[in-house]
Amino acid sequence: MTLVIVAILLLTYILIATESVTKVNKAAVAIFAGTVGWVLYICYGTDFVMSRHPHEYMHFLDGMVANSIAVKQYIASNIFLKYVGRASEVVLFLLSTMTIVEILNNNGCFDFISQLLKTKNSRRMLWMLSIVTFILSANLDNLTTTVMMLIIMHKVIPSRRQRMIYGSAILLAANCGGVLTVIGDPAGLVLWNMGAVTPTNYSLAVFVPCLIAWIIPTWWLGFSLPDHVETEWIVMPFRGDDTNLNVWQRLLMLFVGIGGLWFIPTFHNITKLSPFLGALCVLSVLWVVNEIFNRKLMNVDEMMQRRMPRVLQYGVIQMVFFVMGMMLALGVVKETGALDQFASFLNKTVGNVWV
Repeated sequence: MTLVIVAILLLTYILIATESVTKVNKAAVAIFAGTVGWVLYICYGTDFVMSRHPHEYMHFLDGMVANSIAVKQYIASNIFLKYVGRASEVVLFLLSTMTIVEILNNNGCFDFISQLLKTKNSRRMLWMLSIVTFILSANLDNLTTTVMMLIIMHKVIPSRRQRMIYGSAILLAANCGGVLTVIGDPAGLVLWNMGAVTPTNYSLAVFVPCLIAWIIPTWWLGFSLPDHVETEWIVMPFRGDDTNLNVWQRLLMLFVGIGGLWFIPTFHNITKLSPFLGALCVLSVLWVVNEIFNRKLMNVDEMMQRRMPRVLQYGVIQMVFFVMGMMLALGVVKETGALDQFASFLNKTVGNVWV
């Protein structure tokens, strides 16, 4: 059964990697793999539990008769919930950070980005978009940053071909910037939650590879652009006399949001509590500030639009389900012992973590 569960995980990776070909949503594939994997695991639970958790299982029985029902109860309450908790930590962190970004975006805290793009030089435009995306992705998260920057770029660049080039640069910068910090990418966040890395050591280890993976392809993309780029200037959005936040209010909200995200690793080191609790703390403070700054809105509909962050959109829900499914799938493979065996094999044959 271990081989079947591992095969399901490998097939899942293949389907995710070929999503553009198969047209099957990766979130659906991940959720399917996670659920089916645990169903198969619990059906053959006795063998797995006795080989991996014999002493804990005997303590759980405490004199009760060992049967299939007892094994399933042990798996459900002592093994499965452990992985659900770990996955939930990551999901709650992602929801919190994405809500923070949505509040900032709804209040126009990122409107300054479009004003930085007033240039006709195509390569300067490329690097400005790329640098801003890289910085934002390292501080926020790569999915939200990608969507936000693509929307801004789409409004500035009218040419479809040039949009494809600039969009590629944005995707590249968002992924490289997100990988640079533990809060910028779900993979780094998972490693941090597991205690496998610290924020500082993680960033230092991947700093040079991230820069190389970002700068060289971006420089190469510049040769695909003409000397000058046609642009459509963006006027700062008018939100109405009763809805417009002034500059200092936007800066304060930006400071609370971005500064709070940077404070989360410190919060974790001081309290030893899960990082998602720090993210929820930052979200609550920013939400209160948002309520205070928008309390005088005259239009009720406008107030409701500002007060209710639109974070539960389709793309975000997909990411949440994808992360939950993959963590559950990896968890069940780990419980079979396959990951430990594979790690031991690599340690004996390769022996170099960088390879």
